[in-house]
Amino acid sequence: MGLQALVMPFPWARYSKKLRAKIDKPRNVGCFHNEESAVRGVRLIEGADGNIEDGNEVHLYWLVDLEDGVIVDAKFQAFGQTALIGAAETTCDILVGKNYDQAQRLSADLIDKQVRDKSDEPAFPPETFAHLNLVISAIVDAADQCRDIPVAESYVAPPMPLGQGSLFEGNGYPGWDDLPHPQKIAVIEQVLNDEIRPYIALDAGGIDIVDLSDKRELTVAYKGSCTSCYSSVGATLSAIQGILRAKVHPEIVVIPDFDEAPTGPPPGF
Repeated sequence: MGLQALVMPFPWARYSKKLRAKIDKPRNVGCFHNEESAVRGVRLIEGADGNIEDGNEVHLYWLVDLEDGVIVDAKFQAFGQTALIGAAETTCDILVGKNYDQAQRLSADLIDKQVRDKSDEPAFPPETFAHLNLVISAIVDAADQCRDIPVAESYVAPPMPLGQGSLFEGNGYPGWDDLPHPQKIAVIEQVLNDEIRPYIALDAGGIDIVDLSDKRELTVAYKGSCTSCYSSVGATLSAIQGILRAKVHPEIVVIPDFDEAPTGPPPGF
């Protein structure tokens, strides 16, 4: 990474409005201390990358649940360009509530999508990708320090990490037909969490599992803006089914249920 690429200025107007707002008023700046983590019964993790001499350095601080590896809180300290501050701030918002295995699957592209004003217009200028990658490297550093912490039994790593290839590429989840029903639900939940929910959440929408039949029919309930969106039975539904067929099973069929979103845990739990 060249020094010039790290220290060159970036016109404020080239950032998305959402990104500028996060840079202007970040909510996750700071750090945690060992005393605080001890009181809360969690582990304090610090991941970092970059250095002051090159003009940019970022530190991510996580409080990680020792029972399931979930990041219960996240803060950052960044020294350098505004792009680095925006990337770190957005990342902290995304990671709270995720476990460390999910965290390490976060991609620069998904961070960018989280703060886009329009789905087809990047939030970060191309010259800032080095700063996004610094944050990704800090995430990997932090996740590596959590390897001895177990994740929830129902958690199943997605068949493909975020950001690698097309969402519609894949041959399904290995051994899907032989998985018990709760494990099948867990696989689908993981794909929804990693590759579907983050995107529809950008438009104030949501999706929950209602039922999974033995015939590979998945009934889902939309939430938020998705309940009144025409694409929820068209383009959005087709995209969701395409992703699940690539990542879960090539014959899975997604059926929307608009009557009521589920209030309890998915079937099988």
